[in-house]
Order: sequence, then C-alpha cells, then structure tokens
Amino acid sequence: MRFFRESQDLFRGVPGPSPWYLRADAPHIAGYEWRQVGDTGHTSLVGPSGPVLIVGWYQYVSVIERSLLLIWGQRYGGPVTYPISVLVFEPALLSPMGFDRSTLRDNAWRDGPRLLYEGTPVASFELATVIVGEPVQFAFPVPVSRLRELLILCCSSSVDRRPTDEMNLALLVAHPADSAYQLYQQDWYNQGGFDYGYEWVTRVVRNPRTGRIHGEGIRIKPFVLDDSLRRLAQAP
Repeated sequence: MRFFRESQDLFRGVPGPSPWYLRADAPHIAGYEWRQVGDTGHTSLVGPSGPVLIVGWYQYVSVIERSLLLIWGQRYGGPVTYPISVLVFEPALLSPMGFDRSTLRDNAWRDGPRLLYEGTPVASFELATVIVGEPVQFAFPVPVSRLRELLILCCSSSVDRRPTDEMNLALLVAHPADSAYQLYQQDWYNQGGFDYGYEWVTRVVRNPRTGRIHGEGIRIKPFVLDDSLRRLAQAP
C-alpha cells in the first residue's frame, strides 16, 4: 500500500496523452478551465471570453512558470519517425475562437488538426527522433531553456528498422539549460512481448528522492528504470 500511495503522489500533475489525462489530471491555469468538446475526443481551454485553445488526440500538456502551457506531440506513421513538436502558449495572449464542431472528427489525431488556436505561441520548436544513444546538441528557446529537465516519450525509427510505431518506444531526456537531449530506447518494452497498441506506456517522472525514473501506462504495471534508462530496475 505504501508503494501505491507514493506512486499516486509522484505522478500527480505529470502530463499524459490527451484526452484521457486532460480529463483526470488536467494542468491548472488560473482563470481558465478545461472542457470536453462533445463526443469528439477533443478538449478546449476556456477563459472568460470563451475557448482559446483546442487540444486534439495524443498531446501532452504541462504548466511551466505558473501561467504558460507547454504542449508537445508527435505524428505517427512512415518508415522514418517524425520529430516531436513542442509549443509554448500564454493563454492570455490567445484570442477567443469560434470553431465548427463538425471539423473535429474522431480520427483527427491521424489526419486532422492536433491544436487549434488563434494567436502566436510564445515559442515553438521540433526535436528530431532519429538519433538514439548519444547526446544531441540543441538550443532550446526561452522559457523552455530555463527548465532543468524534460522527459518525453516518443517513437524512434532508429530503435527498430521495421516500420512500426508500437515497438520503437524511446525516452527523450532533455536538459534544456545545458542545450542537449538524448533518446534512450526502451528495451524492456520493445522486446517485452507486450500486446502493442493495447498495452502501452503513457507517462514518466523522475523520483526526486531516489533519482530513478518511474513510469506508468495503460494495462501495464507501474515500472522503474535502472541507470541505463533502457531496462527495468530490479525489485528491492
């Protein structure tokens, strides 16, 4: 029971893919609230004058510096994996928007908009996913450059030559203040014989007490990575 309670506390507020985690553990921005857009699977951020942002499927949403939204996601498909797209928004700088709900189809995560907004992001950039196992130098823009660490789950075609998104999971560990990041292939998962597409990893967080990276997912048990960041730690 102690591990269960500790795990719950550890993951509180840690971003996971939309729309599920925006329903259960949405980040808080003062003066705004998250609302489901009917049965479309999309989620809107609503302020005093109406919606300013609509989030599609499989986007990760976090809060930095209290009032900024850090959002990232990755397109899927193809023999070479897409980069991770990262955007930073100041909701107060976005204009209230009107939208046609009929355009927000259930399959929008594949061929439709991932984010809808009117205005300009505070920052936007992409992180390549084709190099694993070695550091990549990258100049992160402000305000992301002030973060000590950023953990991102992604797919990398360099993990497995087969063109599949289910068995090429990687963990991107970014150190924005040091202008670098590195991808670690998740051997424990990619070679673990899971029911890929049904059992999957959703979010990760570093335990400040032990320094270990913990993770959880859909229909899989919570896990802890060892120092390689590629395999599971042995149970104590």
